[in-house]
Amino acid sequence: MGIPKANRGFAVRKRTILSVGYRVPGGEVERVPFESDRSLLDADIILFEPSLGAMHYSELFEGKPLLNESSSPKTAAYLAHWQAELRAALSAGKLVIIFLTKPIEASRHTGRKEYLGTGRNQKVTNIVCPVSSYEAVPFLKAVVAKSGIEIQPNHNVGYFAPYWTEFGRYCSYEVCFEGSFADKLLQTKAGGRIVGAAVRQGAGTILFLPPIHYDPQEDGRRQKGTTAKQAQAQFGKRLIASLVALADTRAGDRAVTPPPVWTGAASYQLPEEVTIRSKMADATKQLEAMQSRKAQLEQDLVSAGSLRRLLYEQGHPLEEAILETLRLMGFSAMPYAEGDSEFDAIFTSPEGRFLGEAEGRDNKAISIDKLSQLERNISEDFAREEVTEHAMGVLFGNGFRLMPLAERDDTFTAKCVTGAKRAGIALVRTPDLFEPARYLKSTTDSEYARRCREAIYAAKGEIVVFPKPPAQITPVATLGQVG
Repeated sequence: MGIPKANRGFAVRKRTILSVGYRVPGGEVERVPFESDRSLLDADIILFEPSLGAMHYSELFEGKPLLNESSSPKTAAYLAHWQAELRAALSAGKLVIIFLTKPIEASRHTGRKEYLGTGRNQKVTNIVCPVSSYEAVPFLKAVVAKSGIEIQPNHNVGYFAPYWTEFGRYCSYEVCFEGSFADKLLQTKAGGRIVGAAVRQGAGTILFLPPIHYDPQEDGRRQKGTTAKQAQAQFGKRLIASLVALADTRAGDRAVTPPPVWTGAASYQLPEEVTIRSKMADATKQLEAMQSRKAQLEQDLVSAGSLRRLLYEQGHPLEEAILETLRLMGFSAMPYAEGDSEFDAIFTSPEGRFLGEAEGRDNKAISIDKLSQLERNISEDFAREEVTEHAMGVLFGNGFRLMPLAERDDTFTAKCVTGAKRAGIALVRTPDLFEPARYLKSTTDSEYARRCREAIYAAKGEIVVFPKPPAQITPVATLGQVG
């Protein structure tokens, strides 16, 4: 079985074919760079090869390239863009061929930083995460790099048979994968691992296939009187003809004649086709708008849940959550940094002026060292010309921060508590701030806010006990229900 007769000689109906990453032999197809915001909805047929584009890195992390801080967010955005475009192309009835090359893996900066200590002793750690070229590919699960040449086709999938008959001998697999598929097209001869499959949605199809490894030099030698360049061009045309035939026959198991170009003239269009095309264009715009809206909502969701950092964070993220809570309580609160002086929080209210220091520890209590640093900061603050009285010290601690609250030991060491009593410094367990903060986030209860401020002021040398919120805040959905 080969190319249908209607396609021999490569007299195929004109189709728009875009290729991201994959180079079609002979250069017959428009290539789209990875670093592009191009819409794939412009094409009838899309070829895609997973990539991370031009990786810009200067160091390794755990043996993998670490993308620099400039290219990290861009790479993540391009991966998300291509996954959204591939999904949109499927929904719009396109044929998508994804050539499953070996995964490209690296690490990237997340944009988050962890801050330990303050002033000259502060250490900043960039938080990184793994990144893979397959983050752009939808519908695949458990992609594993495996290579081999022994591939067994599924002969029950008739629409795929002509393509595999023509090009199967040029293919070797580079990954095995899992997922929910309409058709399992190819598998390893031993073990039955999937190396080719299809996802179908309406008229759209995504084919996950092993890459084509074509050698024009070898092909030219096999065809006497044919140069490598000529062989390459001929191969490219054969591949395009096969892709067009595949696009026309993917909906069923029997071959159909591709409509001649002239039948696409406006004079032959049926009224229903015009209506459906208009609806498809509207649906595509709505889909793109919803994808953009979803991305914004995901960012909003992260921001909306920032107060949970009081329960488990450390460093700068913990400081930001504390400052937000203090403002909800009616304090004027901000960090201070000038010259060599740097304080986590200076906050004021009718009750007085306060200077705060915050620390989170993974599996330890907050020690006397942090209290001593806070005392030095209070003295350093008082030495400033514009300050006329000592600020009241408040030490915010998040000891044993990664453990469930019920399983944690005392937040502050016994020596830290003794030192706080001597110095008249209030001790705040940051998880204790969460319920007051959650309540004040959803209300304008100025009386409750005042009682919280007074609790801090009154707890000189003691652990602050905040008043219980007047009403229990019940989330609309549990965390497991949030989409």
